[in-house]
Amino acid sequence: MVSYDERGACDVCDACGGPRGRWRAVLGMTLCGPCERTGGSRPGRDPVLLAEVLATTAVELTLAARRSASVPDPRTAPTTACKRCGARATWHRTVRGRWILIEPGDRPLGAVPAGKRWRIAGDGTAVNLGSSSPSDTCRISHFDLCPARARCSPPAGSGAYG
Repeated sequence: MVSYDERGACDVCDACGGPRGRWRAVLGMTLCGPCERTGGSRPGRDPVLLAEVLATTAVELTLAARRSASVPDPRTAPTTACKRCGARATWHRTVRGRWILIEPGDRPLGAVPAGKRWRIAGDGTAVNLGSSSPSDTCRISHFDLCPARARCSPPAGSGAYG
């Protein structure tokens, strides 16, 4: 026969199904004494010493560091050449998931029309600034400066940008 406590819950251990389980609010489950001492919140698993976990983690991290090169800064994307004019620029993903070719170097905001101003976020994403304080700097899309743009621009309304 299963007995119930004042909450209406049975006193059977949730981990092993044994009797004399006590409700553990921190774990959100009923555990008996032996299961509570051995970390019975994960049934079918032996306890693991913290020293073993730390040693294994240190070894794995060391091996991973040796195998892989350092992670490049996402704000310094690899440069590429424009297919139309040959100028060097970098591709960055926009906040809407599209890609835009950005000219190298910062420019004063006063020299760039609103809507054409970009800033590269910490994760390498290009963010359109819209209108900002004229004392700031920004980046500009290569598509807006490309000298070959006038010669081979897409037809109006085609949806192509650049």
